[in-house]
Amino acid sequence: MPIVGFHKGEHFFVVKNDEIILKSKIQSDLIENIINHYKNGKELFEVDGYFVQVLESAQGNLFNVRSLNQFSDSDFMNPLSTKVFNSISDGITICDHHGKILFQNKNDIEIVGINLMGRYAKDAMAEGLMSDSISMKVIESKEKVTILQTFINGKCFLVTGKPIFDDTGELQYVVAITRDMTELKLLEQEVQKLEIQNENFKNKLQAIHTKESNIISMSHAMEQVVDRAMRVAEVDSTVLISGESGVGKEEITKLIHTSSRRSDKQLLTINCSAIPETLLESELFGYEAGAFTGAIKGGKAGLFEIASGGTVFLDEIGEMPLLLQVKLLRVLQECEVQRIGSGKPIPIDVRIIAATNRNLSEMVRQGSFREDLYYRLNIIPIEVPPLRHRREDIIPLVNHFLALINKKYGIHRTIKKDALKIFKAYNWPGNVRQLKNIVERICLLAVQPEITVNMVKQELDSNSDIAHAIENLHEEKFVTKQIMHPKFEGTLKEQVALFEKQLIKQALSEHPSIRETAKSLGCDQSTLVRKIQKYHLTRNISYEDR
Repeated sequence: MPIVGFHKGEHFFVVKNDEIILKSKIQSDLIENIINHYKNGKELFEVDGYFVQVLESAQGNLFNVRSLNQFSDSDFMNPLSTKVFNSISDGITICDHHGKILFQNKNDIEIVGINLMGRYAKDAMAEGLMSDSISMKVIESKEKVTILQTFINGKCFLVTGKPIFDDTGELQYVVAITRDMTELKLLEQEVQKLEIQNENFKNKLQAIHTKESNIISMSHAMEQVVDRAMRVAEVDSTVLISGESGVGKEEITKLIHTSSRRSDKQLLTINCSAIPETLLESELFGYEAGAFTGAIKGGKAGLFEIASGGTVFLDEIGEMPLLLQVKLLRVLQECEVQRIGSGKPIPIDVRIIAATNRNLSEMVRQGSFREDLYYRLNIIPIEVPPLRHRREDIIPLVNHFLALINKKYGIHRTIKKDALKIFKAYNWPGNVRQLKNIVERICLLAVQPEITVNMVKQELDSNSDIAHAIENLHEEKFVTKQIMHPKFEGTLKEQVALFEKQLIKQALSEHPSIRETAKSLGCDQSTLVRKIQKYHLTRNISYEDR
């Protein structure tokens, strides 16, 4: 067997049938130790400071023996190992037991931004090339270590170092795996953003569900109002809410306040038409001691001062006298108030929401409302439609008020389906306030648990819409006038889904509970609840059985 290509300081011997048939200049006792190790079945091993590789052939077993001192830093890596390590997406670094970096794969060089092969880890750390040394930590502890490490390119990495021991249990190498944490950090930031958004959405939903807000928005018109209010809540701009008396302007104000960053502060409501003109100025702006006869000793803070940090709701702003409109304009422009009898301005931090049932632009033309104040208030206008323009909300509102009244007075009242249609047909000149009062009155005066058509008619004024509704109580057209002929677009599946959503929405508006709604649709309650959640209809319905 030809033997070629051996390096200086490299030895060999050939064993066949347990006899040495060929050998170089190598000590006999070393050969004996090598053969004893080989009998243990090892083909690559170390003996007495020598690295041994055994090649089996028909001519015998060739033992290639090399002193470990003859190895260069890269000799322990064969071409296949190098290819394998370079194919790994993580960074791979191998150090000896002194911390000298013997190997660094291409990905590690790329992600850390520097080639450290042949360098000692402690020197690289001393030169500021990396913030810490995983190799030195493993060498010291002789255990697996994981740290966050920053390199000269400023990137942060998760580095795990693992010790490799020889046959005698001595530390021989340290293998370090480096993972680029930059992308993970970005993902973590995205998760944090999503968590913040999720928390905001939860707060918004809580604002909608809050007991302080009785907003029912089954109609498209009212849903637009609620959506606009929720968007406005995120900023501190002045809001002007307009609409007829009783439409729910104060409820919209509560929704904005509870959904804003000021939700943990006060919401003060001031009805500009309920306070006498002579007292309104002192109530709003406060006064100093001795400002006028009867002034409290020590003076008094105005409502704007008291509400600082929170929200001030100026209801019926159209009733505010012109003289006070000037002072209110200063509050809006300068964010400060001046007490009666004082020349010292007081800084305040309030959000102002104003509401009116009057036509302020017409009042401006007539000269009864300041134009500059009107434009300053009207930065973000919200118009709440009257109840007659959002009839889809009437029956849900009736059911909502019915639940509140039953709980408040400890009674049990239900309303017949025909009677609900009377409510829906009426024009409600007093809007939601009138509807609530009528429902409460009927429930308290009723001598029987079920409220009928006649009981509702007795409490409502004569109206042509009522007569028309009674005539059509048993006509199918009246019941399905907006559902049986919808105009949907899209694929068949999309149109079926929209049609199903509309049917469920209509049924929910006509029945006070999930149980009764499911019964009218001919499906299980669990099925109905799943579809309610699917179409996001949960916020405006009652789950209480009656």
